[in-house]
Order: sequence, then structure tokens, then C-alpha cells
Amino acid sequence: MKKYDVLIVGGGMVGASLACALATKTALSIGVVEARELPKKSPDGKLSQHFNPSYDERSTALSLGTCRYLENIGLWDALQEHVEEIHHIHVSEQGKFGVTSLEREEEGVEFLGAVVENAWLGVVLGAAMASHSKINLHSPATVTSLQCLEEGYCVSVEENGHTEDIHCALLVVADGANSSCCKMLSIPHAQEDYDQVALVTNLTPNIPHQKMAYERFTRTGPMALLPLRDERQALVLTLPSDQLEAYQAMNDEAFMAAVDEAMGGRCGGFSKVGQRLSYPLRLIRAEQQILPGCVVIGNAAHSLHPIAGQGFNLSVRDVAILTEELIVAVEQRVSLGKFSVLQQYLERRDLDQHATIQFSDKLQKIFLSKVPGLSLARSAGLTVLDFWPTGKRALARQAMGLMAGVSNGQH
Repeated sequence: MKKYDVLIVGGGMVGASLACALATKTALSIGVVEARELPKKSPDGKLSQHFNPSYDERSTALSLGTCRYLENIGLWDALQEHVEEIHHIHVSEQGKFGVTSLEREEEGVEFLGAVVENAWLGVVLGAAMASHSKINLHSPATVTSLQCLEEGYCVSVEENGHTEDIHCALLVVADGANSSCCKMLSIPHAQEDYDQVALVTNLTPNIPHQKMAYERFTRTGPMALLPLRDERQALVLTLPSDQLEAYQAMNDEAFMAAVDEAMGGRCGGFSKVGQRLSYPLRLIRAEQQILPGCVVIGNAAHSLHPIAGQGFNLSVRDVAILTEELIVAVEQRVSLGKFSVLQQYLERRDLDQHATIQFSDKLQKIFLSKVPGLSLARSAGLTVLDFWPTGKRALARQAMGLMAGVSNGQH
């Protein structure tokens, strides 16, 4: 029977980040099971990886804390090749007077965050996993069954038409919001449907973006316009579900005009737009994130509203703390899957998870509320915040992912 110290099911952005963190920080043996094909070393030792910047790729906003942690585990140098820094964040509400902004100079940092296309992040993470001798990749492969043992799990994995049993001291479930492993483990999820969709695409503005990120509260819902390399911008537009068809039916010119109007003309209009993709918005939380010998992370643990771009950054903080706790367990010669080890991890993550989920959930509800007088209060609040250094500093540290207590300045 094949054995690993840690078996990660799910080699997406979060699972791969954990694999790289553990391979960099520990001597643990790590297995990764992923349904998609992951990069593998060719016989000459080179990695197969291809990336072309596209108008049709989704992107992720990385907080400053996440950027620092990715640097800490040796990934930032490679990522930088196709990352655009955020130097300014502009927050406003359509048709209202309230505005606030965050500036890197005011915060005394080189940049506030960065934006990376998911495809490039996947290339870098895949290449890093393939190059680590401590990481063994099973892909494309699927988990067919899970059996809890006295210590750890026995996991049946189907790969290349064959099924083999793998033993691990710690099973990490990172296979996404519709987690098949959680179903096998009978872990239920609490779910709130927002009756909203996120429409995502990339555009080219007529005015250079100057590394500006916009968070704009529009009449249809929150929207973010993030800077990308090659003077492109990544758009995340929140819509009521019943309005999606109308936005998808617009021709490119009409759609770009609608975005320009929602932005109040700040980008001077747009000259090009990519493919428009959409996905439904739900708040999903696993009702159990730990079991003896098992921990649930990433979207399998919590899937958030995209407002303020908190989802992946929250998961990277989970990765950082879980790695720290496993290092302590190794030093103390305690089993990685011991419930007290995982309980310590969850206790350290509970406040940040709760605060971030509530922040994302309540913020979008406040700005969509039609309660009389609340619109004026929102505008006044943004204006006051712009002249209130303490409050603005707190907002900046939240946006940069620096309030979560990850040690050694990593986050």
C-alpha cells in the first residue's frame, strides 16, 4: 500500500498552494489527487507549461499578505512574470457622492495587492508541484472511497484505469465547493443562495488603468474592475439572476457602454471586450472543517461572495496556519491527523474566517438594501471614512490581508 504523510485531494489553487507550502517548509511526503491533467516532468527534466495572456481567462485578486506568503514559499518570482500590481483602490457608489480611496504611499507599502490570471497561477503552481521531489502527483485521478483508520485514512484512488489504496496520516479535502469527498465523509454544507450571478470578462480601457482597482457599488450589485498586464482590466459584475440574459444578449459595443456608464466614465470607455462568462453566487460553508485525521480547506470549507475579493486570500491564510500547526506536530512527534492538532488549527482560524465571511456577506447586503435613508448613510460613511485615518487604515489592512494574525509577517 502506498503511504504519504499528507494526501491532498484537489490540486487546484488552494490544494496546490498547500502542497507547495508543505514541500518547502517540511520533510513530509505529500500526495496530490487531481481530476484534471497536471503538468508532469518530461524525460529531459523540463516541465510542460504553456501560457498565453487571454481576454477569456478569469483572474484572482491577491492581497498583499497573500503575495508575501507566496514569496515565502518560493512561488512569487515565477508568478511576477504575468502579475499586475495594485497601487490604488477606489471605492464608490453609482449615482452617490461618497468616495474613498486607498493608496500604497499612504500605507507605506510597495503595492496594495496584485492581480493574476487563474491560468497563469495554475501553470506556476502545477510546475512547482511537478518539480518538488516530496510531492507525488496522481492525475487525472479520482477518489472512489474513503476509509477512516485508527490513524489517518485509507483512500482508494482510480488512475489510468487502475484503482490503488493509499494510506495517509492526514487527509486534506480541497476538491471545491461541490466536494465529492465531503459527501463521502457525510459532511453537510450550509448554503445561502444570493439569487445573484457574477458576470466576468476582460476589457481594454481607453485610458491606461495606472494600476488602479475599482470597487463600485452599482444599481445591479457590486462590481470590481481590476488592473491586468497589457493594459487590460478584469471585470467582475454582480447581477440579479434574472438580468443575466439581458447582459449576455448585448453586443460588445452595448456591453462596453453599459460598463462605462456603471463606472461613471472613469475609464474613458472601452475598446475591446473578451468572452463573457458567469457563475451563480452562493455562500457555502462546511458544517465541519475537521474530523480525526481529516481537514477541509478552500472552497470545500467556505465559498464566499466575490465582493472585495476575499475568497482565495482567506484560503491562503488557512494554508499558512495549517502548515504552521503541522510543523509543530512534527516537532512534537505527534500524529498529523490527531484531532487536537486540527482543533488547534481551527481555533486559530475561527475568528478570521468568521470575520471575513461576515464582511463579504454583510457588505453586499448593505449596498443592495433599499431601506429608506440607508443610501445617504452609505455615501456619508464612505466620505467620513476618507477623512478618518484610523478607520481607513483598518480598511486598508483588511484589503491587504494583514489583520489575520499569520506569524512572521507572512500575511
